[in-house]
Amino acid sequence: MKLPLRGGCQCGAVRFEITKRPLTLYACHCTTCQQQSSSAFGLSMLVERDGFRFLKGGAAAFEIPTASKKKKLGLFCAKCGCRIAHDTEGRPALSVKAGTLDDRARLKPVGHIWVKSAQDWMIFDENALIYEEAPDDSYYALMERWAAQEHAS
Repeated sequence: MKLPLRGGCQCGAVRFEITKRPLTLYACHCTTCQQQSSSAFGLSMLVERDGFRFLKGGAAAFEIPTASKKKKLGLFCAKCGCRIAHDTEGRPALSVKAGTLDDRARLKPVGHIWVKSAQDWMIFDENALIYEEAPDDSYYALMERWAAQEHAS
């Protein structure tokens, strides 16, 4: 994956770039991602905070209710409402919504989380990492699989 990666919202008011290699890419099937994306799942790309920056505009934010006591923000374009990323307190990386990247053609998630909420018609690749809920290993296996996939390409 050639850096920087660039992306933005639907209306063009917000533009961003990713300057550090993403840590992983996975599909999240939780009901929040389904609702937020108006789809069966959301694609989430973990990016270290210092590898992400806004080039144009900035994000508005709202607090997302969570089961944990950690504060989680949804970052979005205030003009068109397009979700850009999730920012969870205490985590070293942002969860960038990969569908906002300009070049989405080569994106292949290495795993699926919250599959207990997945749509019944979903068929998972037999080689993908599958988690009933959130990974209990701090996403380590997903990051390791992503690094191997990126190295092989």
